[in-house]
Amino acid sequence: MIVQQMWLNCLFAGNDQVLETSIKIIVKDTSLVKGTQVLLGDISKIYANGFLKEALEKIVLGPSPRLGKIKSFDKKRIAYVIQGQRYLPENIILTSPQRIYVKRLGQTILKQDIRQFIEKQLSQDLKNKEYQLTTFNVRGLEPYPQGNLKFRLGSNDYIGNNGKFSFFLDVIIDEKKEDRVSVSGSVAVFENVLHTKKSYKRGETISKENTCQKKKNIFELSDNFIKTFQEIDGKILKASIRKGDYLKTDLLSDPPLVQKGEIITLVAKNENLLIVTSAISKEDGFENGVIRVENLRSGKLVRGIVKGKSKVEVIY
Repeated sequence: MIVQQMWLNCLFAGNDQVLETSIKIIVKDTSLVKGTQVLLGDISKIYANGFLKEALEKIVLGPSPRLGKIKSFDKKRIAYVIQGQRYLPENIILTSPQRIYVKRLGQTILKQDIRQFIEKQLSQDLKNKEYQLTTFNVRGLEPYPQGNLKFRLGSNDYIGNNGKFSFFLDVIIDEKKEDRVSVSGSVAVFENVLHTKKSYKRGETISKENTCQKKKNIFELSDNFIKTFQEIDGKILKASIRKGDYLKTDLLSDPPLVQKGEIITLVAKNENLLIVTSAISKEDGFENGVIRVENLRSGKLVRGIVKGKSKVEVIY
């Protein structure tokens, strides 16, 4: 290590002896720095009194290298920067190697770190539900400055109807937004869904004994899946289904109030007249639906509106 003594307009005592040195700076060969600027205090030991030591430590020698990279300074530059501080005393000793090396410290964020954050978020948003993070990917990760690391999600509404997600995640270091990374993937949410144990034809009623519950990823199903038998009890099928199919609300309907071939009450009325007779239905009829019926007394076919169980009102 080479010693350089800097005497700035040295003061001499009356007996021609140099005054005792009050400030000494010893620069290290290599140093690790955290900030965006290299400070004298980062690379050296400074012996000085009070606020002078603090002022010397804050002298900026130049920008730091990029995260994880190395940069060098020569002793002439260090001496020049110190000499430029006019507020400093004149008697300073600088001890420095011909060249020093500085590396900027950083921290690495792993894909697993972000995955753990997302899984914690899912545990809150999908509370009391069984789920699984099925795919996961992160783009844009870089080395970051050292400091207190946090992630921030812009919105809790990030899972689509198909279970997939794609959003930007803020990287926060020491309460300052440092970067945004792209996060994508998919999640499966499992619930008990009602399935059939046998095939059924259109118009049939499903019995409880021929149903069972199976856990399914609901994002792979249509939105109108059925969970319990109580939701379909007494309903009929609007279309045929195969054994093992899961049940949906749009496959089922309430049974008709009037069935084809059924003897029904036929009502004909106007402002001054009310006639009640019997008829036979020519087709199934649902509430407020229009069907054809045959008047048993006259044998005529008429059209009427289903007004209740086995009750039809003639349309004039």
